[in-house]
Amino acid sequence: MANFHIDENSMMDLVCATHNPDGTNINSNVVLTAIEKILNSEKAADKETSEEMLEELDLNFKECSLKIQHLCFELTSKSSSIIDRHLITICLLSTLSAYSWEAKMVLMLAAFSISYGKLNIFSRQRYRKELTKQLVIVTQSANPTASKDPNPIDNLIKCAMDLTKCIVEINQLSSYYLPQSIISVLPFASYWVGRSIACTVAYCACPPMTNIKFESELNIITTKIKDILTSCSLALEAKRSEESYQALQHALFNNSTDKLKVLKLILNVIDDNEISLSTHADGGQKIGLKFFGEDKKVALLLTSGLDISNEKIQFLNAFYNNTFSTPYIVWIPILDDHAAWSIEQYEEFQDKMLFEVMDDPHKRIARSFTRFVKENLLPHFQIGEEPILVSLDQQGRIVHTNAMHMIQIWSPDYIEDKKLRVEARNNIIPFIEKEMKERSQGLDSLIFDIGEQIRHLAYEIDDKIDGWANQINNRINKLREHSNRYTSERENALWKKEKDWSLGLVVGEIDSGLTNWIRDESYIFLYGGNDIKWVREFTSKVHEVSFKTQSNIHLIYVGKNEKVRASIDEENMSDLLESPDDAWRFWTRLQSALLSRINYLNATNCHGDECDDEIAKGFKKLLGYECKGKTMKEWALLSKGQKVVVCGHGAKMLRVINEYESWKENMALKSFDQAFKDYYNKVNTCLSNSHSCCAFEYPITLKEIPTKEKCPECFHYMQKLVTFTCYHGDS
Repeated sequence: MANFHIDENSMMDLVCATHNPDGTNINSNVVLTAIEKILNSEKAADKETSEEMLEELDLNFKECSLKIQHLCFELTSKSSSIIDRHLITICLLSTLSAYSWEAKMVLMLAAFSISYGKLNIFSRQRYRKELTKQLVIVTQSANPTASKDPNPIDNLIKCAMDLTKCIVEINQLSSYYLPQSIISVLPFASYWVGRSIACTVAYCACPPMTNIKFESELNIITTKIKDILTSCSLALEAKRSEESYQALQHALFNNSTDKLKVLKLILNVIDDNEISLSTHADGGQKIGLKFFGEDKKVALLLTSGLDISNEKIQFLNAFYNNTFSTPYIVWIPILDDHAAWSIEQYEEFQDKMLFEVMDDPHKRIARSFTRFVKENLLPHFQIGEEPILVSLDQQGRIVHTNAMHMIQIWSPDYIEDKKLRVEARNNIIPFIEKEMKERSQGLDSLIFDIGEQIRHLAYEIDDKIDGWANQINNRINKLREHSNRYTSERENALWKKEKDWSLGLVVGEIDSGLTNWIRDESYIFLYGGNDIKWVREFTSKVHEVSFKTQSNIHLIYVGKNEKVRASIDEENMSDLLESPDDAWRFWTRLQSALLSRINYLNATNCHGDECDDEIAKGFKKLLGYECKGKTMKEWALLSKGQKVVVCGHGAKMLRVINEYESWKENMALKSFDQAFKDYYNKVNTCLSNSHSCCAFEYPITLKEIPTKEKCPECFHYMQKLVTFTCYHGDS
């Protein structure tokens, strides 16, 4: 036996010199499957069964089968003598010079599988008893911790097979070139697979005592193959990860298939029936992905870890239970590598939620989806920021990257647009009869029952029209039931209908009493502030003016100050939002309305100062009154029904009320609201030197943040600050 220690550079020169590919290719997966079947067979291989094994490879051209037979001959002819396994390996590689490195490895293993069947069965039967005794004695005396398996070839061939399958899989992953790290290692891999085959064949054929000399070489080759396999496995894992990511990205944006396949990609689930989610809405029932079949609408609630407030959970629970049209919400906490939290903490949040949650997000959420969120859903989602609600259609495509604003602004019934249907028309029969009588004038003298026929035709046509209308309406209802209406397209359509800033847009359906006042065209004062003295005086004076003018004026405090709110409640000064949660809902909804409106304006190419949008300006003004950093202590808004009359500084509003005697005569010619507004504008001019102004915050998740912003109160440009606010752990 030649010296085993070979200079690797010289070896590589020899190996590469054998490589002269001409594009000849084989179906590696088919061949590998047949190889495994052969190696696992208990039958001894003779010439006839070898040919059958070759046929099982199902190769497409005869030349490849001849190559395998040639390799079998090279192996078996040299197995009876101790020949330099290095030279045998170079010979095998030279025989396969026209093939790729991957194909060389597969074909050498194919030839070995047939030779192994012929050699290994007989050699094991002949020498196994004696070989077992001697090898156990020798290896245990030399190394007490050595393996007690006297035949290491199984381990070696398994390593060679694993390496070959790994490289085949890397090469067959679509759309990507092989990394240079893999290209450079392919000649080494091919050599050591060939070397393992040559050494194993010789091992099986030589006398038992000589086999002991091979064990060290077999172990060295196994170690080298394992080292190469480790580096290839890392590259394979990287390619699998990239392939999975690209498949998920295509499915969510372009696709394709159906939402069950998309959910399986997101939640790292293989079996549709695998239990992966639970819902407290159905008593903690465990559900598999098949639950979200064709007729289910789905939205993904993405949170930054466990950063979701109790108020947000309560709102989403209420939304989830609202109507049948609400999509099923699946909570997916996106894990921050730097923020650790336990499964116990997760379960505490899970107990509060009525929608679908997974058992263990660390296990369930595919890394490819976490990467997708961080790379594709910016700026809507960012670690440390507010949750978003990603809306999916029945194919699993994203139809809205953040429907959270949409569900906070409009009620589900309004979003559904149930007016979209074929309207019934009850008086169609007279029209048909009239038309037919005009067309058949004078025929009654010839056809005595013409009138009855016309009436019968009219009813028949009416029935057909009703049947057609019912059919169309049923299709609309079915589409409505199965279609997720929380889409960007639908949101833009809703904004397109809104032309003016109105109190309805400000408050939505947050309070049924307030909604009734709007519907009744009542005068309404919304107000807020931190100064309880101003609040007392303002409410008192408004009640006084209401009595004097016999006007139906309602007051409702919507400010954020809890102390003022408690005093109003205790002294019964005016109406209040029912609870602190309602106050949170009011301002959160207002913020959502502004951000949604800005996104709509950007979509219609209306940007910055050149976009003089009344609705966006109105939202900004109200939000600026209650923002941190503002100097304005109080404010008020007057509306008549939907129409916003005036909105401004609390001191100016109070002055107008206090000076009612100065403008009451104008009410004879004008309405209360117009007289109030005219006098307010005069007061506004007189108090132009007042510097009680607003502040305003844009969330970083807004796609386009303006570089400059005017104060909605004094119209000067505001100072721009960058603020970092930590809210983690806050209730």
